[in-house]
Amino acid sequence: MFAMMVDGAILTLVGIANWILLALLFYVLETNRSPETLHLAIWVTIIWIYMTVIKRSWLRTIGYRLAGLRIVDTRGSRPSLTRMTLRMLMWIFGPFNFILDLIWLGADSEQQSLRDCYCSTYVVLATAQPEGTAPVHLTRYFAAGMAPSYPRVVRPRKVS
Repeated sequence: MFAMMVDGAILTLVGIANWILLALLFYVLETNRSPETLHLAIWVTIIWIYMTVIKRSWLRTIGYRLAGLRIVDTRGSRPSLTRMTLRMLMWIFGPFNFILDLIWLGADSEQQSLRDCYCSTYVVLATAQPEGTAPVHLTRYFAAGMAPSYPRVVRPRKVS
């Protein structure tokens, strides 16, 4: 949550700064047009770059750096841009929301959010190392008359 709040604050400040710069530019150019459309296009592009390209890179977002986190796929490597874009779009448009994700995190054995489950990504500590290999199975959950399924790494059972 800390990383999410930091990144949200940064993106909000970038959006405000973008709006101020564009408003000043349009004022200086003495144009009758409003910078709203250009502002939205630039801001959405910045958000996409920050939440996909930078978040998956070795740089990571500022929130992820401060929290000591990184994002990986089921193989422990960097997720693809497509996967990260889908993850971001699921956060913005649903079908899951913040409250449902918090409830799910408390009940999930791997402590993955629902969007991470469906995008096959894991948010781990930046210093985390893979434990080994394990098979990936299709996991199904039955809730509210639905049976959503997604791929999940199955941890090997410990033999005593």
